Amino acid sequence: MSPFKNLKPKAYTLLAICIACLLVPHFAQAHTLNSNQIIVNENVVRLSDIFDVAGPFSDDKLFQAPPLGRKGVLSIENLEAIAIKYDLDWQNIHNYAKVTITRKARLIDYDAIKNIIADYAFGNQHLSGDANNTRINLTNQFNDITIAANDFAKFEISNFVYRPFNDQFSAKISYTIDDQRKSRQISGVIENMVNVPVLASNFRRDEIIKASDIKYIQLNSRRVAGNVMLNAEDIIGKSARNSIRAMLPLSESLLKYADLVKKNTIITLQFKVGRVELNIKARALTTGADGTIIRVLNLQSGKQIDAIVTGIDQAMTINSTKTNAKIASN
Repeated sequence: MSPFKNLKPKAYTLLAICIACLLVPHFAQAHTLNSNQIIVNENVVRLSDIFDVAGPFSDDKLFQAPPLGRKGVLSIENLEAIAIKYDLDWQNIHNYAKVTITRKARLIDYDAIKNIIADYAFGNQHLSGDANNTRINLTNQFNDITIAANDFAKFEISNFVYRPFNDQFSAKISYTIDDQRKSRQISGVIENMVNVPVLASNFRRDEIIKASDIKYIQLNSRRVAGNVMLNAEDIIGKSARNSIRAMLPLSESLLKYADLVKKNTIITLQFKVGRVELNIKARALTTGADGTIIRVLNLQSGKQIDAIVTGIDQAMTINSTKTNAKIASN
């Protein structure tokens, strides 16, 4: 016996409506637009990108998305046609004139390529040292690459060749656009840079170098001579043997220990033996840097003696206790 036999006509009608609702493969509730500014990652636009829907038809592909980084426009007529096709209960309650769809993209520019090359070179041990001191320049014409935002992980470097004797490299760069692999050949120069201390301004002969006189420049390590001084501590406190131009790498031959005592100047001469300590005035007969032995004239006795320089316009007699200790330690 049919379960529907004893139903009245009105009941039959209501049952038929309910069954029809269950059999319709679309959406019964009211729906809204996600936005009038829609961003998509894929190369197609799906139903759920436009309308707030769920269910088996939400992932249906409606049409091709705009080109990467570009925009497309849906008119209200287009939206109404989509709503009718999927039996969506939608009304333009916001009075939108149109819906703009933007294809999300990622721009790989000149600097991004250089960073990718550097990461690859260090990650695969083609280079060593400080990555912050590595400089990369591309020698061939490079145009920005536009790829899908969700395809960045597929960006790859292959056929990488590095020639350290002339800093040149070549490689193939591969990337994905809409599931299609593309490639481009690139080449350039990778320079391992080194920080080199230089004088910020021109220096005259015998002028003493202070910490504030030093600044750093970056040079290609392959082109830095072996005698170039790389530590500012080895420069500060010394003086120029002759005039030195600013911003040039420095070598030991250009510098000398600063003269703390100049010839013919009046200095303080210290004499100390045991508990006896005397400071007298003397005239320097020679010039000397810290720790060097000079000839001085005792202004009280008129005698010439040897002394060791201990500071600016200061020296100590050779037979003094402190001087002997200093000479022994040297």
